[in-house]
Amino acid sequence: MGLESTKCQQRISGPVISSHRRSQVEPETFLMPAIRRSIWIAPAVAVGLQQALMKSAPDENSRRELFAEIQQEVLQNSSHMESLDFRTFHPQDLELMVRIYDQRVLNGACMKALDGRPIEFRLSRRLTKAGGKTSWKQFRLPLGGHSREHFEISLSSHLLFQTFRGEDRTVTVTGLPCRSRLEAMQRIVEHELIHLCEKLAWNDSNCRARRFQEITHRLFGHLEHTHGLVTTVEVARTKPGICRGSQVTFLFEGRQLTGIVNKITKRATVLVRDRDGILYSDGQRYKGYYVPLSGLESIGER
Repeated sequence: MGLESTKCQQRISGPVISSHRRSQVEPETFLMPAIRRSIWIAPAVAVGLQQALMKSAPDENSRRELFAEIQQEVLQNSSHMESLDFRTFHPQDLELMVRIYDQRVLNGACMKALDGRPIEFRLSRRLTKAGGKTSWKQFRLPLGGHSREHFEISLSSHLLFQTFRGEDRTVTVTGLPCRSRLEAMQRIVEHELIHLCEKLAWNDSNCRARRFQEITHRLFGHLEHTHGLVTTVEVARTKPGICRGSQVTFLFEGRQLTGIVNKITKRATVLVRDRDGILYSDGQRYKGYYVPLSGLESIGER
């Protein structure tokens, strides 16, 4: 679960070339016995969190004052963040902000609902589309066979540091305009905190669902469940002619190669014709190269 880009589900112009590495075989259909799902019964700490999530909404002025106070508290207690547009930060800063929100908004009900279960906070350079991600895993302990849950909240350092660099457009996160990197981080943390809370309170979470969106709107004023941070695809568009399907040239181990941009994430996947490569849907064989955008030069469309 995470805060996705508003553009992550849009098709990017250009041909889509797919590999024939795997054959497409229709599986046979079998009649299977019905599986009875176990009923999840909320423990007392989860009921307390449910009540905290359903409390009445603060007025707009109170909400703005709270957000500003949280900003100042994070900056005052961080050993790494020097300003609203910080240039360095640490997983401890993410943990600090989550715990402050829990105390100030939910009266500590979220951490109480964890009930001793571990939670980890991470900064990720691999999240190139989602602004953040909340995940949970269940491990079975070797002695006694009991299972234990482990939770994790990750924040995209890649997207935060790629944004607020003088772009000539308004940056929005959860439908709200953000004027600084710290403000964008707050909106992402608010979103991910509710993912964690929903899982603890109701044993599932879906930011596209009505309950999630009602909670985030009432507590934080969110209008959307997506972000408008600067993605690598947007950066690529600032380089003339670089998009999916573009024909490009690049230097690799002293050789100048020419190929087709097939995918853009943190870098570009460029397919170069090679008789020993993988067979793709256009009948040609290609070898793939993972190239930084700065190393590409456009030579026209395919």
